[in-house]
Amino acid sequence: MKRLHQVAIDFSVGTLNFLANVGIILPYVLILAKWQQTQSETYLIALVAFYISRAASIFYTKRLNLKSSTYLILSLTLGAAGSLLFAAMAHLGWLIIGGLLWGYSAATIWPYFLTVKLHLTHTANFKMKRLYWLIFAGLAVIVGADVLAKFDYTLTFILLGLLYLAALPGGLLLSNFTSDFYRAKPRQVHGLSQAWRWGLSLVFFAVIAVLTTLRKATVNLPSWVTLAIIVVALVILIIELIADWHVLPNYKMRLLNRGFLVSLVLLFNSFLAYFYLGTVGMYAVFAVYLLGFETGYTVFNLVGHHRPAAARKASLVSLLVGQLLLLVPWVGSYLVGLLLITLYVGYDNPTINETLYSLDSIDADSAIIHKYRFSTYGGLLCQLVMFGLLVAVSAVAKVPLLNFFKPSDTTDFSLYFYGLSWPLVLVSLFISLGNIRSLRIDHAKKQAARDN
Repeated sequence: MKRLHQVAIDFSVGTLNFLANVGIILPYVLILAKWQQTQSETYLIALVAFYISRAASIFYTKRLNLKSSTYLILSLTLGAAGSLLFAAMAHLGWLIIGGLLWGYSAATIWPYFLTVKLHLTHTANFKMKRLYWLIFAGLAVIVGADVLAKFDYTLTFILLGLLYLAALPGGLLLSNFTSDFYRAKPRQVHGLSQAWRWGLSLVFFAVIAVLTTLRKATVNLPSWVTLAIIVVALVILIIELIADWHVLPNYKMRLLNRGFLVSLVLLFNSFLAYFYLGTVGMYAVFAVYLLGFETGYTVFNLVGHHRPAAARKASLVSLLVGQLLLLVPWVGSYLVGLLLITLYVGYDNPTINETLYSLDSIDADSAIIHKYRFSTYGGLLCQLVMFGLLVAVSAVAKVPLLNFFKPSDTTDFSLYFYGLSWPLVLVSLFISLGNIRSLRIDHAKKQAARDN
């Protein structure tokens, strides 16, 4: 009986680990697949609701002043509710609710899981068992059976909802393990202040909803109206960034850069890759991203001979070379460039996690949330710049907006390469250079402080 109990706990914690790793993207993929299958406006609206909830939740999740371990339980509960609503309901109202609940879970499950894991790593000899690959394989089998049996993803939604519920005991166990951490460290209180920012946020995420809809369906808006909407969103984003500039001032550019790069690779290039590699382009981009993200830390530690400063320098060189290679219209340089960029992201991710978590100037229970909040700023900036360029290019070339997101041939390669890819990469390069400059200034300040 004791062994059976341990197996159940291991499965629950492993399921939690799995959901934390795939929770941000898997629900979106499943809802997107459901909409593509049905072409129903109901699921399109539900998809937009999910997307907006996922983008907005990371900015406002700390307002309830709960512990990260409690937020993790909340995220699992809402994820289960959202998934099961999609399994059981087809009414628009219920699907919007399900999208909002699931969107919150998708945005917060990984940051809170990572926070709890860091608490345990720093207070106890805790190691996570990597069972989630086995669970991932099981889910893949279920999805395959679902598609073959034509259950319309109902079985997958049910299974995913049950996995969220199965992860709850693991989440409660980790919550109990962190009790010593919370007794030792006081938590900062996050009040409901600056009501004007709430109003701006409503406008901003309404704009993101419009742009997300334009990416999925034909909506006849004049180009100047769409561009005006994007400009309004950019102004609001800049205001929000200025208002938040006092938080993590030495790391803001680094986090913005990270968010911009991830969106550049996973969002923009998942579509642009069609013009290089045809229908397999999106899958190639995902494969390159996974390879770089999973191996980047190891690669640059080896290149830098396990010296942090040398490894960091090598990763920055890799980033700049990768961005320059994306300016060359050749599939070889394109794939190598993407790999070099994602290797940088893979190296930077764990190093920034540890750096932020160990800062005295920020509450350890909020450090990872702040990281993903500012990274999301960078991702949203990339999306707005991309849409602005796309609307302008489409208007000048008299090409439908959806042609980029749903291409049928590669005849417009030069249009999108020079009209979209070049400007986006140059903006990314500018942010990266700003990040390098801020790193040098910070290093010089630390060196001067040591000398004094």
